Amino acid sequence: MMPTEKDLAFLFERDESQLQHFLHNHKNVFERYGMTETDFKELASEPLDQQVIQAFALVFAKAIDWREYDDEIVRLLGESIPEEVEVENTDDGLQVTYDGQVYPIKLSFSPQDRYITIRGFAAILKDKYEPRLITESYMSDTHEILVLPNEVWQRMQQQYPAQLESMFMIIHDTLDFP
Repeated sequence: MMPTEKDLAFLFERDESQLQHFLHNHKNVFERYGMTETDFKELASEPLDQQVIQAFALVFAKAIDWREYDDEIVRLLGESIPEEVEVENTDDGLQVTYDGQVYPIKLSFSPQDRYITIRGFAAILKDKYEPRLITESYMSDTHEILVLPNEVWQRMQQQYPAQLESMFMIIHDTLDFP
């Protein structure tokens, strides 16, 4: 599911009334994750900026745990886009089929493979989409990644440049995760 313009405005403008509206509009997502009234009260004890990014990430970002299998990383990120994404394990790593094309992601079969997989999938999508890391999750063992069309990132760069830079990290070949 892609965020609407209204959802993106909520993310960057961070208004208390927008938060309540967002929580109400996406109640089914929060219920699917088993969030209770108590969870919302705990969330409400956080600063507004934290509440907004946490709520937005839960609805639109993909959580990539450090223990996630590489093929599952591709499958999760692939859920963010309308094109079909298939992934198979091979002796060399992964074979990803995206939009009818087959792409290899060669793995090292080491703990670094999570990052190789994320960067490899980002490279496959680069003509249409860009996954970005939610900065708040950078130092965590679970990274939250938002995949959006390139034109949406460009529009947000024009409308909210400072907020965008502080909230998201571009995933590029030299970015490594702690």
